[in-house]
Amino acid sequence: MPVDVATFRDVLGQWPSGVTVVTTLAEGTWHGMTASSFSSVSAEPPLVSVALLKKLYTHELFQTSGVFGVNILAKDQTEIGKRFAGMNPEITDRFEGLDVTTAETGVPLLAQSVAWLDCRVLHMYDGGDHTIFVGEVVAAAVARQTGPLLYHSRSWGQFADQLPESASVRDSGLLAALDARGIAAGGALLASADAGLVIAEHHAITVDPIDAASVTAAREAVASTTGNDAKVRVTVLDAFAPDHHDAVIETVEAVVAVGADEVVLDDTSAHANPLTLRLRLIDAVASAKPAIVTVRLRDHAGLGMANALTALKTGVRSFDATLGGIDGTLAAEDLLYLCGLLDISSDVDRSAALHAADELEKAWGQPLPARTTSIRINSHQ
Repeated sequence: MPVDVATFRDVLGQWPSGVTVVTTLAEGTWHGMTASSFSSVSAEPPLVSVALLKKLYTHELFQTSGVFGVNILAKDQTEIGKRFAGMNPEITDRFEGLDVTTAETGVPLLAQSVAWLDCRVLHMYDGGDHTIFVGEVVAAAVARQTGPLLYHSRSWGQFADQLPESASVRDSGLLAALDARGIAAGGALLASADAGLVIAEHHAITVDPIDAASVTAAREAVASTTGNDAKVRVTVLDAFAPDHHDAVIETVEAVVAVGADEVVLDDTSAHANPLTLRLRLIDAVASAKPAIVTVRLRDHAGLGMANALTALKTGVRSFDATLGGIDGTLAAEDLLYLCGLLDISSDVDRSAALHAADELEKAWGQPLPARTTSIRINSHQ
C-alpha cells in the first residue's frame, strides 16, 4: 500500500533543492512559475528536465509551446521566487520591473538570476500527477557570480555553513612593520620562514577599487606579468567598506579576467564585521574563481577572531596575517590557534610559529600587540 501523501511530502521536504523559475512563451505572452523539480539529464547532448503538475495552467502552455526556460535563482531573489510561486496575489504581472532577456527560443530569461537555460521540449513523459518535460538546451549562460537560493522544508535560504578541512596562513606584513619601526629581528624572520609563514615569490599589485585609474593600472600590471613563473597577487584595499560592494566585486572580476592568481581582500580601514564580511565574501569567492581569495583582517574591537571564523565558514581557505599582530592585522598565531580548535589543518608549523613570536617579542622589547600571550603559554605546557 502506498505511503500517504502528507508523509510523502514531509519526507521529500527534508531534501534541499535549488529554486528555479521556469518560463515559456505562448501566443506571444510570457508565462512563468517557481519550480524546484528541475534536474540535469545529459551532458552530451545537453538535456535537462522539469516536472510540472498536470492541473497547472503552465503545464498546458509547456505542452503547446514546445519551449521553456529555466532560471536558477540567486540567494537574494527570495521575493522573485515567491512572486512566481503566486505567494503575492496582488502582483498581476510577474515579470513587471524585472530585467528580462531572451536567447534562441524567445522565452523570457531573468538576467539577474545565477544562470539560465533556454530549451526546446524534446520528450514528455507521464509521471503520475506530473508530466516530466525533457528539454534540449539550445542556449545557456551564467548570468552572475553569486550564491544560489535554496529551498528546504518549506523554507527559503542559503548554503549551510561548512568549515574547511585545511587553511593556509601567510605573513606578508612582518618585514614592513619591522622596517617602519627600525627594529632588527633577524631571528624572528628566520623562525617565521622556518614555520612556513613566509609568502612564496610573487608579483605584488595593489588596487583601490573605487579609483578607476587604479583599477585600470592594476589590470595592465597583471596582464603584463602573467606568464612569468612568479604568481600574481593583487591586494584590494578597503575591500570591506560598507558602500564598496559592487566596486570590490567588479575589481576582483577585472583582475582575475587578465590572469591574477590570488586576490587579497584587505580590511584596510577596519570596516569588517561578521555580517558585512559574509555578504562581501559570498560574491567575491564566487567571482574570483579560479583564483585564490585571501583575506587580511584587522583585529579591531575584538572582532578579529569572529571575522576569521565567518571567513572560514564562507569559503575562504587562505589568510594573510602578521606575526604578533604588530601592524594591527590579526595575528598569525591567533589564526593558527583558531584552526587548531576547529580541527582545521594548516601547512604552517604552529609550534615553529610560536617560537618565531617569542623571538619577535624579544626584539620588540615588550609584549606583542596581539592578545596571544596566554595562547603561547598554554601551547608550551
